[in-house]
Formats: sequence, C-alpha cells, structure tokens
Amino acid sequence: MKNKNMLKTFFNYSIPSVFAMWIYSLYTMVDGIFIGRYVGPLGLAGVNLTMPLINFIFAIGIMIAIGSSTLMAIKYGAGD
Repeated sequence: MKNKNMLKTFFNYSIPSVFAMWIYSLYTMVDGIFIGRYVGPLGLAGVNLTMPLINFIFAIGIMIAIGSSTLMAIKYGAGD
C-alpha cells in the first residue's frame, strides 16, 4: 500500500512538470515555424542549436521550483 501511495505522489508532482515541458515544446515549434518562414534558414539553425540548452535550463528551473515548494509545504505543515 505504501508503494502505491508513493507512486501516486510521484505522478502528482511529475505530471505538472511534464505538462509544462510539453507546452514549452509546442511554443518552440510554433516559434520555429515563424522564424523559418520570416527570418530564414540561418535563424532557424540558430534556434535549433540553442534549443537543448534552453530546455536544460527550463528543466532545472522546474526542478528547483517543484522541489522548493515541496520542502516549503513540508515545513509549513510541520509548523516550522
């Protein structure tokens, strides 16, 4: 029973971050369409080269935000 609750808790915390990454990727695809259409292939190449770095920074930001909010909720619930 404990593993089932832990799995449920894990998905409750991971689904919002996965959804945020999905929305961000959708935004990037639309941005790539406009850049490819109006700036050209050189601008599109620049976006494609920076995309892994931007995704990494975004993922680190989400990890810090969710982790710190979890720790704050635990401390707040404990009365500290």
